[in-house]
Amino acid sequence: DPDKEYGGRGEYISIGAYLPEMLDTVVYTANGQNYMISPQEEGMSIAAVRARAVNRNSTHVSISVDQDTAILRSENGDEFKPFEPSKRAVKTSEMAPKDNPYVSHLWGQFRVIQNYEIAGWFFFEVPNDSEFTELSWDDLEFIRVKYSY
Repeated sequence: DPDKEYGGRGEYISIGAYLPEMLDTVVYTANGQNYMISPQEEGMSIAAVRARAVNRNSTHVSISVDQDTAILRSENGDEFKPFEPSKRAVKTSEMAPKDNPYVSHLWGQFRVIQNYEIAGWFFFEVPNDSEFTELSWDDLEFIRVKYSY
């Protein structure tokens, strides 16, 4: 179910993540300009994972989201780290999908007050036929989000 959010909880934050969307390219619009992200190698796709981190229990938390924050694990045990979207994005004339879903990237430094969240997309370059078992989050605390099909 692509609309189902899977979750994991730590002492301070909760992580929600959706099943990866396997894409040939990611197109989004930011500040009136269209951008495209493509795999850098043959036989690869972009796994786009919509995720959020919710501060449930602390007055405020500082969260740093980068290539070491998340790991996407495949059924055969391979691990993939996200890449920084802005470093791979190139200008394009191609139109973004309806409602511009991929514009919000989960990347950078955040200060999240209690009962608020950060949300957006992680992007991973993965082999075309990959199936995934979990997303692990490792900033502030380690939280595992298991996908059950």
